[in-house]
Amino acid sequence: MPNDPTAADRQRRWRERQQSGTHWQPPVCAACGRNTSGGNTSKPTYGELCRRCWERLTVEGKAAKAERVRQSRARRREV
Repeated sequence: MPNDPTAADRQRRWRERQQSGTHWQPPVCAACGRNTSGGNTSKPTYGELCRRCWERLTVEGKAAKAERVRQSRARRREV
């Protein structure tokens, strides 16, 4: 088969791609290093942080989480 590269060719090309640094790198959180490229693209973005670190490390995030918790507890009390 003429289009089937040998194992040595595949290995050489793989090594070249790894060394070139041109392959795509997923965005990661600046605080914890988690991959922040979730499948749902309609999610809000939090800059360099993932949602968990944004809620833990920023004043706005703490307020947003507190409001979300308050609302969910109120819903549970209604039921």
